[in-house]
Amino acid sequence: MKKIKVTELKPGMIFDQPVYIDPTNVLVQARQEIMARDIERLVKWGILEVETNGQIVGEGKSDDAAQEPAAAAPAAASGAKPAAPAGGAGGASRDAEIKAVAADYEVLRKYKRSFRNLVVETGEVLQTNIQALVDNKNFDNRAVIGVASRLVEELTTRKLLLVALRGLRYGGNWTVYHSIHATAYGIVLGHTMNYSRPKLQDLAFAMLLMDVGMHKLPGHIREKAAELTDTERTTVKTHPLIGYKMLTEVGKVKASLATIALQHHEAFDGSGYPQGLKGGQIEELTRIAAITDSYTAMIEGRPYRKAILPYDAMKNMLSVQMARFDPKILRTFLGRISIYPLGSLVQLSNQQIGMVVGCRPDKPLRPILRLMRDENSLPLNGLAFVDLIKQTDVYIVKALEAHTAGIDLDSEV
Repeated sequence: MKKIKVTELKPGMIFDQPVYIDPTNVLVQARQEIMARDIERLVKWGILEVETNGQIVGEGKSDDAAQEPAAAAPAAASGAKPAAPAGGAGGASRDAEIKAVAADYEVLRKYKRSFRNLVVETGEVLQTNIQALVDNKNFDNRAVIGVASRLVEELTTRKLLLVALRGLRYGGNWTVYHSIHATAYGIVLGHTMNYSRPKLQDLAFAMLLMDVGMHKLPGHIREKAAELTDTERTTVKTHPLIGYKMLTEVGKVKASLATIALQHHEAFDGSGYPQGLKGGQIEELTRIAAITDSYTAMIEGRPYRKAILPYDAMKNMLSVQMARFDPKILRTFLGRISIYPLGSLVQLSNQQIGMVVGCRPDKPLRPILRLMRDENSLPLNGLAFVDLIKQTDVYIVKALEAHTAGIDLDSEV
Protein backbone atom coordinates (compact mmCIF):
# COMPACT_ATOMS: atom_id res chain seq x y z
CA MET A 1 0.00 0.00 0.00
CA LYS A 2 1.14 3.54 -0.65
CA LYS A 3 1.15 6.06 2.17
CA ILE A 4 -0.43 9.50 1.87
CA LYS A 5 0.30 12.35 4.25
CA VAL A 6 -2.77 13.68 6.01
CA THR A 7 -1.66 17.19 5.02
CA GLU A 8 -2.14 16.16 1.35
CA LEU A 9 -5.77 15.07 1.83
CA LYS A 10 -8.51 17.43 0.71
CA PRO A 11 -12.28 17.34 1.33
CA GLY A 12 -14.01 15.73 -1.66
CA MET A 13 -11.17 13.40 -2.63
CA ILE A 14 -12.40 10.01 -3.89
CA PHE A 15 -10.22 6.89 -4.27
CA ASP A 16 -11.13 3.74 -6.21
CA GLN A 17 -9.98 1.56 -3.29
CA PRO A 18 -10.57 1.91 0.47
CA VAL A 19 -8.40 4.33 2.41
CA TYR A 20 -7.09 2.92 5.71
CA ILE A 21 -6.02 4.54 8.96
CA ASP A 22 -4.02 1.40 9.65
CA PRO A 23 -4.17 -2.17 8.28
CA THR A 24 -7.40 -2.96 10.17
CA ASN A 25 -9.29 0.35 10.26
CA VAL A 26 -10.99 1.92 7.26
CA LEU A 27 -11.20 5.70 6.98
CA VAL A 28 -13.46 5.66 3.92
CA GLN A 29 -14.65 2.95 1.56
CA ALA A 30 -13.86 2.81 -2.15
CA ARG A 31 -15.47 5.66 -4.12
CA GLN A 32 -16.61 7.39 -0.97
CA GLU A 33 -15.73 11.04 -0.49
CA ILE A 34 -13.26 12.06 2.18
CA MET A 35 -15.03 14.71 4.25
CA ALA A 36 -13.57 17.70 6.08
CA ARG A 37 -14.42 16.14 9.43
CA ASP A 38 -12.55 12.93 8.49
CA ILE A 39 -9.41 15.01 8.10
CA GLU A 40 -10.11 16.92 11.33
CA ARG A 41 -10.39 13.63 13.24
CA LEU A 42 -7.09 12.36 11.84
CA VAL A 43 -5.39 15.54 12.98
CA LYS A 44 -7.05 15.31 16.39
CA TRP A 45 -5.90 11.69 16.79
CA GLY A 46 -2.34 12.67 15.84
CA ILE A 47 -2.36 10.44 12.74
CA LEU A 48 0.12 11.72 10.14
CA GLU A 49 -0.44 9.25 7.28
CA VAL A 50 -3.11 7.04 5.75
CA GLU A 51 -2.65 4.27 3.20
CA THR A 52 -4.44 2.86 0.17
CA ASN A 53 -3.94 0.71 -2.92
CA GLY A 54 -6.24 3.02 -4.83
CA GLN A 55 -5.92 5.93 -7.21
CA ILE A 56 -7.67 9.28 -6.99
CA VAL A 57 -10.76 9.21 -9.21
CA GLY A 58 -12.39 12.43 -8.07
CA GLU A 59 -11.53 15.61 -6.26
CA GLY A 60 -14.94 17.32 -6.06
CA LYS A 61 -15.04 19.85 -3.25
CA SER A 62 -17.38 18.87 -0.43
CA ASP A 63 -18.59 21.48 2.07
CA ASP A 64 -21.31 19.41 3.68
CA ALA A 65 -19.43 18.07 6.70
CA ALA A 66 -22.69 17.52 8.58
CA GLN A 67 -23.69 14.73 6.22
CA GLU A 68 -20.48 12.77 6.33
CA PRO A 69 -20.40 9.18 7.51
CA ALA A 70 -18.62 8.65 10.81
CA ALA A 71 -15.02 7.55 10.39
CA ALA A 72 -13.74 4.45 12.12
CA ALA A 73 -11.84 5.18 15.33
CA PRO A 74 -8.47 3.61 16.06
CA ALA A 75 -8.62 0.14 17.59
CA ALA A 76 -9.82 0.27 21.20
CA ALA A 77 -9.07 -3.32 22.11
CA SER A 78 -6.99 -6.13 20.68
CA GLY A 79 -8.96 -8.73 18.80
CA ALA A 80 -11.76 -6.38 17.83
CA LYS A 81 -12.87 -6.65 14.24
CA PRO A 82 -13.04 -3.68 11.86
CA ALA A 83 -16.53 -2.41 11.15
CA ALA A 84 -18.06 -3.72 7.96
CA PRO A 85 -19.68 -1.13 5.68
CA ALA A 86 -23.45 -1.11 5.92
CA GLY A 87 -25.32 -1.93 2.76
CA GLY A 88 -22.33 -3.27 0.84
CA ALA A 89 -19.50 -1.26 -0.80
CA GLY A 90 -20.43 1.78 1.27
CA GLY A 91 -23.79 2.09 -0.49
CA ALA A 92 -25.90 2.71 2.60
CA SER A 93 -23.20 4.91 4.12
CA ARG A 94 -23.73 7.38 1.27
CA ASP A 95 -27.43 7.62 1.97
CA ALA A 96 -28.30 11.09 3.26
CA GLU A 97 -30.32 9.78 6.20
CA ILE A 98 -27.58 7.44 7.34
CA LYS A 99 -25.10 10.29 7.12
CA ALA A 100 -27.34 12.57 9.16
CA VAL A 101 -27.78 9.91 11.85
CA ALA A 102 -24.03 9.26 11.89
CA ALA A 103 -23.42 12.98 12.40
CA ASP A 104 -26.00 13.06 15.21
CA TYR A 105 -24.29 10.06 16.78
CA GLU A 106 -20.96 11.86 16.75
CA VAL A 107 -22.64 14.72 18.62
CA LEU A 108 -23.99 12.22 21.14
CA ARG A 109 -20.52 10.82 21.76
CA LYS A 110 -19.06 14.29 22.14
CA TYR A 111 -21.65 15.56 24.60
CA LYS A 112 -22.62 12.34 26.43
CA ARG A 113 -20.41 12.97 29.42
CA SER A 114 -21.38 16.62 29.86
CA PHE A 115 -25.07 15.69 29.56
CA ARG A 116 -24.71 13.00 32.20
CA ASN A 117 -22.96 15.54 34.44
CA LEU A 118 -25.99 17.78 33.95
CA VAL A 119 -28.27 14.92 35.00
CA VAL A 120 -26.26 14.44 38.19
CA GLU A 121 -26.27 18.19 38.86
CA THR A 122 -30.03 18.29 38.28
CA GLY A 123 -30.43 15.46 40.77
CA GLU A 124 -28.48 17.38 43.39
CA VAL A 125 -30.53 20.54 42.83
CA LEU A 126 -33.77 18.59 43.05
CA GLN A 127 -32.73 16.66 46.15
CA THR A 128 -31.81 19.88 47.96
CA ASN A 129 -34.98 21.72 47.02
CA ILE A 130 -37.35 18.82 47.52
CA GLN A 131 -35.92 18.40 51.01
CA ALA A 132 -36.52 22.12 51.56
CA LEU A 133 -40.17 21.63 50.62
CA VAL A 134 -40.46 18.60 52.90
CA ASP A 135 -38.94 20.59 55.78
CA ASN A 136 -41.09 23.65 55.02
CA LYS A 137 -37.98 25.76 54.32
CA ASN A 138 -36.95 28.13 51.52
CA PHE A 139 -37.47 26.64 48.04
CA ASP A 140 -35.01 27.90 45.40
CA ASN A 141 -37.33 28.30 42.44
CA ARG A 142 -34.59 29.79 40.27
CA ALA A 143 -32.22 26.86 40.77
CA VAL A 144 -34.83 24.39 39.52
CA ILE A 145 -35.77 26.68 36.62
CA GLY A 146 -32.07 26.85 35.75
CA VAL A 147 -31.51 23.10 35.42
CA ALA A 148 -34.87 22.71 33.65
CA SER A 149 -33.82 25.31 31.06
CA ARG A 150 -30.47 23.60 30.51
CA LEU A 151 -32.14 20.22 30.00
CA VAL A 152 -34.44 21.80 27.40
CA GLU A 153 -31.48 23.37 25.61
CA GLU A 154 -29.50 20.13 25.49
CA LEU A 155 -32.34 17.82 24.48
CA THR A 156 -33.77 20.07 21.76
CA THR A 157 -30.46 20.80 20.05
CA ARG A 158 -28.86 17.34 20.20
CA LYS A 159 -31.19 14.71 18.79
CA LEU A 160 -29.77 11.50 20.26
CA LEU A 161 -29.03 12.56 23.84
CA LEU A 162 -31.84 10.31 25.11
CA VAL A 163 -29.51 7.41 24.25
CA ALA A 164 -27.09 8.70 26.90
CA LEU A 165 -29.67 7.83 29.56
CA ARG A 166 -29.46 4.13 28.65
CA GLY A 167 -26.88 2.49 30.90
CA LEU A 168 -26.53 5.57 33.11
CA ARG A 169 -25.55 4.57 36.63
CA TYR A 170 -27.25 7.08 38.90
CA GLY A 171 -26.34 6.73 42.55
CA GLY A 172 -28.89 9.09 44.08
CA ASN A 173 -32.51 8.73 45.15
CA TRP A 174 -34.39 6.64 42.56
CA THR A 175 -37.47 8.86 42.85
CA VAL A 176 -35.40 11.92 41.92
CA TYR A 177 -33.74 10.10 39.01
CA HIS A 178 -37.13 8.94 37.74
CA SER A 179 -38.39 12.53 37.65
CA ILE A 180 -35.35 13.56 35.57
CA HIS A 181 -35.71 10.54 33.27
CA ALA A 182 -39.42 11.17 32.65
CA THR A 183 -38.74 14.88 32.16
CA ALA A 184 -36.12 14.20 29.48
CA TYR A 185 -38.63 12.17 27.47
CA GLY A 186 -41.29 14.80 28.17
CA ILE A 187 -39.08 17.52 26.71
CA VAL A 188 -38.46 15.48 23.56
CA LEU A 189 -42.18 14.74 23.20
CA GLY A 190 -43.15 18.39 23.74
CA HIS A 191 -40.51 19.46 21.21
CA THR A 192 -41.94 17.00 18.69
CA MET A 193 -45.33 18.66 19.29
CA ASN A 194 -43.74 22.01 18.35
CA TYR A 195 -43.90 23.53 21.81
CA SER A 196 -42.20 26.92 22.18
CA ARG A 197 -39.05 27.18 24.31
CA PRO A 198 -40.89 28.90 27.22
CA LYS A 199 -43.59 26.24 27.17
CA LEU A 200 -40.98 23.46 27.16
CA GLN A 201 -39.27 25.08 30.13
CA ASP A 202 -42.58 25.18 32.01
CA LEU A 203 -43.15 21.52 31.17
CA ALA A 204 -39.64 20.55 32.33
CA PHE A 205 -39.88 22.54 35.57
CA ALA A 206 -43.27 21.05 36.44
CA MET A 207 -42.25 17.48 35.58
CA LEU A 208 -39.06 17.64 37.63
CA LEU A 209 -41.24 18.38 40.67
CA MET A 210 -44.26 16.20 39.89
CA ASP A 211 -43.34 13.46 42.38
CA VAL A 212 -42.42 15.77 45.24
CA GLY A 213 -45.32 14.38 47.30
CA MET A 214 -43.67 10.94 47.32
CA HIS A 215 -40.96 12.35 49.57
CA LYS A 216 -43.52 13.03 52.28
CA LEU A 217 -44.50 9.37 52.43
CA PRO A 218 -42.89 7.01 54.96
CA GLY A 219 -39.58 5.66 53.71
CA HIS A 220 -40.55 2.06 54.45
CA ILE A 221 -43.34 2.38 51.87
CA ARG A 222 -41.20 4.09 49.18
CA GLU A 223 -38.42 1.52 49.53
CA LYS A 224 -40.48 -1.59 50.19
CA ALA A 225 -39.17 -4.56 48.23
CA ALA A 226 -42.45 -6.50 48.37
CA GLU A 227 -45.96 -5.90 47.12
CA LEU A 228 -47.77 -3.09 48.94
CA THR A 229 -50.72 -3.81 51.16
CA ASP A 230 -54.08 -2.20 50.39
CA THR A 231 -53.48 0.34 53.15
CA GLU A 232 -50.00 1.19 51.83
CA ARG A 233 -51.36 1.51 48.30
CA THR A 234 -53.99 3.95 49.54
CA THR A 235 -51.22 5.96 51.22
CA VAL A 236 -49.23 6.12 47.97
CA LYS A 237 -52.29 7.47 46.16
CA THR A 238 -52.22 10.53 48.41
CA HIS A 239 -48.91 11.79 47.01
CA PRO A 240 -50.34 13.84 44.08
CA LEU A 241 -52.46 16.03 46.38
CA ILE A 242 -49.67 16.26 48.97
CA GLY A 243 -47.24 17.34 46.25
CA TYR A 244 -49.64 19.95 44.86
CA LYS A 245 -50.05 21.52 48.30
CA MET A 246 -46.29 21.47 48.95
CA LEU A 247 -45.59 23.25 45.68
CA THR A 248 -48.31 25.88 45.93
CA GLU A 249 -48.22 26.56 49.67
CA VAL A 250 -44.55 26.09 50.55
CA GLY A 251 -42.81 26.56 47.20
CA LYS A 252 -45.15 29.29 45.94
CA VAL A 253 -45.20 27.59 42.53
CA LYS A 254 -47.91 28.72 40.13
CA ALA A 255 -50.99 26.51 40.34
CA SER A 256 -50.92 25.97 36.56
CA LEU A 257 -47.50 24.26 36.91
CA ALA A 258 -48.22 22.48 40.19
CA THR A 259 -51.22 20.90 38.43
CA ILE A 260 -48.91 18.33 36.83
CA ALA A 261 -48.04 17.05 40.32
CA LEU A 262 -51.77 16.82 41.09
CA GLN A 263 -52.87 15.17 37.82
CA HIS A 264 -49.99 13.01 36.58
CA HIS A 265 -51.71 9.79 37.73
CA GLU A 266 -55.03 10.67 36.12
CA ALA A 267 -55.96 8.53 33.11
CA PHE A 268 -57.55 9.53 29.82
CA ASP A 269 -60.28 6.91 30.32
CA GLY A 270 -61.10 8.20 33.83
CA SER A 271 -59.54 5.26 35.68
CA GLY A 272 -56.79 7.28 37.37
CA TYR A 273 -56.47 9.13 40.67
CA PRO A 274 -56.90 11.26 42.77
CA GLN A 275 -59.92 12.88 41.07
CA GLY A 276 -60.88 10.38 38.37
CA LEU A 277 -60.56 13.02 35.63
CA LYS A 278 -60.86 11.98 32.00
CA GLY A 279 -60.12 13.25 28.49
CA GLY A 280 -59.89 17.03 28.18
CA GLN A 281 -60.40 17.50 31.91
CA ILE A 282 -56.72 16.65 32.22
CA GLU A 283 -54.32 19.45 31.27
CA GLU A 284 -52.35 18.81 28.06
CA LEU A 285 -48.98 19.19 29.83
CA THR A 286 -50.12 16.50 32.24
CA ARG A 287 -51.20 14.22 29.40
CA ILE A 288 -47.63 14.44 28.11
CA ALA A 289 -46.23 13.81 31.58
CA ALA A 290 -48.50 10.78 32.10
CA ILE A 291 -47.10 9.08 28.99
CA THR A 292 -43.41 9.62 29.71
CA ASP A 293 -43.87 9.00 33.44
CA SER A 294 -45.42 5.60 32.74
CA TYR A 295 -42.90 4.63 30.05
CA THR A 296 -39.78 5.53 32.03
CA ALA A 297 -41.13 3.91 35.20
CA MET A 298 -41.35 0.58 33.36
CA ILE A 299 -37.78 0.70 32.01
CA GLU A 300 -36.33 1.57 35.43
CA GLY A 301 -35.74 -0.88 38.24
CA ARG A 302 -37.59 -0.51 41.53
CA PRO A 303 -36.96 -2.01 44.98
CA TYR A 304 -39.86 -4.39 44.33
CA ARG A 305 -39.29 -5.29 40.65
CA LYS A 306 -36.80 -5.37 37.81
CA ALA A 307 -36.80 -3.03 34.83
CA ILE A 308 -38.32 -4.28 31.59
CA LEU A 309 -37.01 -3.74 28.07
CA PRO A 310 -38.00 -0.48 26.31
CA TYR A 311 -39.61 -2.60 23.56
CA ASP A 312 -41.78 -4.43 26.12
CA ALA A 313 -42.67 -1.16 27.84
CA MET A 314 -43.81 0.35 24.55
CA LYS A 315 -45.84 -2.76 23.71
CA ASN A 316 -47.47 -2.54 27.12
CA MET A 317 -48.43 1.08 26.54
CA LEU A 318 -49.87 0.29 23.12
CA SER A 319 -51.94 -2.63 24.34
CA VAL A 320 -52.75 -3.12 28.03
CA GLN A 321 -52.47 0.55 29.02
CA MET A 322 -53.51 2.25 25.80
CA ALA A 323 -56.84 3.59 27.10
CA ARG A 324 -55.04 5.46 29.87
CA PHE A 325 -53.37 7.91 27.49
CA ASP A 326 -54.38 10.64 25.07
CA PRO A 327 -54.35 8.69 21.78
CA LYS A 328 -53.10 11.62 19.68
CA ILE A 329 -50.16 12.34 21.98
CA LEU A 330 -49.42 8.62 22.32
CA ARG A 331 -49.18 8.33 18.51
CA THR A 332 -46.76 11.26 18.49
CA PHE A 333 -44.69 9.57 21.20
CA LEU A 334 -44.56 6.32 19.23
CA GLY A 335 -43.56 8.19 16.08
CA ARG A 336 -40.69 9.94 17.85
CA ILE A 337 -39.46 7.14 20.12
CA SER A 338 -40.61 4.09 18.07
CA ILE A 339 -41.64 0.57 19.06
CA TYR A 340 -37.90 -0.15 19.36
CA PRO A 341 -37.04 3.01 21.32
CA LEU A 342 -33.82 4.95 20.78
CA GLY A 343 -30.97 3.21 22.57
CA SER A 344 -32.59 -0.23 22.39
CA LEU A 345 -30.36 -3.20 21.63
CA VAL A 346 -31.69 -5.66 19.05
CA GLN A 347 -30.52 -8.92 17.52
CA LEU A 348 -30.77 -9.22 13.74
CA SER A 349 -31.56 -12.26 11.66
CA ASN A 350 -27.89 -12.45 10.60
CA GLN A 351 -26.89 -12.69 14.31
CA GLN A 352 -25.44 -9.18 14.43
CA ILE A 353 -26.45 -6.91 17.32
CA GLY A 354 -27.29 -3.26 16.83
CA MET A 355 -28.47 -0.27 18.82
CA VAL A 356 -31.41 1.79 17.55
CA VAL A 357 -30.26 5.31 16.67
CA GLY A 358 -32.89 6.38 14.15
CA CYS A 359 -36.53 5.60 13.41
CA ARG A 360 -39.36 6.55 11.08
CA PRO A 361 -43.00 6.87 12.18
CA ASP A 362 -44.20 5.01 9.06
CA LYS A 363 -41.72 2.10 9.39
CA PRO A 364 -41.26 1.45 13.14
CA LEU A 365 -39.97 -2.10 12.62
CA ARG A 366 -37.18 -1.00 10.25
CA PRO A 367 -35.03 1.48 12.23
CA ILE A 368 -31.50 2.71 11.62
CA LEU A 369 -28.97 0.88 13.79
CA ARG A 370 -25.45 1.37 14.94
CA LEU A 371 -23.91 -2.11 14.71
CA MET A 372 -22.39 -3.14 18.06
CA ARG A 373 -21.48 -6.82 17.54
CA ASP A 374 -20.78 -8.93 14.48
CA GLU A 375 -22.31 -12.32 13.70
CA ASN A 376 -19.77 -13.95 16.05
CA SER A 377 -20.68 -11.62 18.94
CA LEU A 378 -17.37 -9.78 18.60
CA PRO A 379 -17.19 -5.98 18.95
CA LEU A 380 -16.66 -3.93 15.84
CA ASN A 381 -13.88 -1.39 15.64
CA GLY A 382 -15.20 2.03 14.79
CA LEU A 383 -18.71 2.92 13.74
CA ALA A 384 -20.92 1.12 11.26
CA PHE A 385 -24.56 1.91 10.61
CA VAL A 386 -27.28 -0.04 8.85
CA ASP A 387 -30.63 1.19 7.58
CA LEU A 388 -33.10 -1.70 7.69
CA ILE A 389 -35.25 0.06 5.09
CA LYS A 390 -32.34 -0.27 2.65
CA GLN A 391 -30.96 -3.60 3.83
CA THR A 392 -34.02 -5.73 3.24
CA ASP A 393 -32.30 -9.09 3.63
CA VAL A 394 -32.11 -8.75 7.43
CA TYR A 395 -34.68 -8.03 10.09
CA ILE A 396 -34.98 -7.67 13.87
CA VAL A 397 -35.40 -10.98 15.69
CA LYS A 398 -35.73 -9.70 19.24
CA ALA A 399 -34.84 -6.95 21.68
CA LEU A 400 -31.98 -7.62 24.09
CA GLU A 401 -30.81 -6.65 27.55
CA ALA A 402 -27.34 -5.08 27.54
CA HIS A 403 -25.95 -7.72 29.92
CA THR A 404 -27.35 -10.52 27.73
CA ALA A 405 -25.57 -9.04 24.73
CA GLY A 406 -22.37 -8.55 26.71
CA ILE A 407 -22.45 -4.81 26.02
CA ASP A 408 -21.56 -2.06 28.48
CA LEU A 409 -23.68 0.85 27.25
CA ASP A 410 -21.98 3.23 29.66
CA SER A 411 -18.63 2.86 27.89
CA GLU A 412 -19.58 1.65 24.40
CA VAL A 413 -22.08 4.29 23.26
